[in-house]
Amino acid sequence: MFSLESRYNTNESLLQSYRAIFISSESFLLAVGAMLFENSPSAFYVVSLLSILKIFFIWIPVVKSRQKVVDYFKFSSNLNEKEVNKICTLDEYVHNSELRAYTNKIFKIKSNWRPTRIKIDGVIPATFAIIWLVLTVFQILENTI
Repeated sequence: MFSLESRYNTNESLLQSYRAIFISSESFLLAVGAMLFENSPSAFYVVSLLSILKIFFIWIPVVKSRQKVVDYFKFSSNLNEKEVNKICTLDEYVHNSELRAYTNKIFKIKSNWRPTRIKIDGVIPATFAIIWLVLTVFQILENTI
């Protein structure tokens, strides 16, 4: 059986990999969108829509879920046996906000969102989404003028 520390390390590595994959794939799509902006507005709209959907329905949910998994194993490894018996299961921690809040009290953390995560997992995807929305508005205005 794997230790909590090895599970933490594995999931932290996965979280970092997911971040890198999403940032690089979104950068690639943004480059494609920029090339299509002038030459093919309809193709630009398709890429823009797919990118925005990817940000909100794949990137953010996947990273938020993996953050919770990382925290679960990271903070569980600091507990004694009695405290471990009080916390919820990993699945409950990821999917049940009430049980997660209770477990976070045992972990002695206020939230799964800490300053670095806010910047990396909140600001970066939001920035990409804003760029896509601004470009889309400019494209709409350019085609209506």
